[in-house]
Amino acid sequence: MTDTMKTDPAPTGLQIARDWPAVFMIGLITLGLGIVVIAWPKQTLAVISIVIGLQILLYGIFRLVSAFADGTVSPGVTAFVGIVGIVVGIVVLRRPFTTVAVLAVLLGVVWIIAGSIELLGAMADRSLEHRGMTALGGLLSIGVGAVVVAWPAPTVTVVAWISGLYLILFGLFICVMAFRLRSVSK
Repeated sequence: MTDTMKTDPAPTGLQIARDWPAVFMIGLITLGLGIVVIAWPKQTLAVISIVIGLQILLYGIFRLVSAFADGTVSPGVTAFVGIVGIVVGIVVLRRPFTTVAVLAVLLGVVWIIAGSIELLGAMADRSLEHRGMTALGGLLSIGVGAVVVAWPAPTVTVVAWISGLYLILFGLFICVMAFRLRSVSK
């Protein structure tokens, strides 16, 4: 027995070219997001933190409610995870800027640990082919991690600026591509 499924053929280049206004709008939206991120980096980070806090809070509520459902394998653990999720979600929502800084510090610590492991590995393994580059990469990771740990808030702001600049450049690229598509469709 064979099932036949009707599928629409993939759009051709000309069909995509005719949709250049949609591509242009995507470019403008991306460009606008980049401008917003650069103009208000701290507020943008706060919004992201709030969205993450809401997600954690809702996850905690879901877990807590599911702990009382029939058939839950480990209701005590599920309830505990739910309560922790609710508490963490509330903390993130009450202190969004602090949450971003804490996440930056954690990222910096991870980079320091990873860089230390790379550096020690390069020093210990004399047979490593690119030993010098591995050691240099480890030192770079340690250095960047130390900067992030020492100054988490400014570091996160710089990352937001870089992300905003990327969005602006990518948005401009999409807009240019939209006009190229327009010329193809004529």
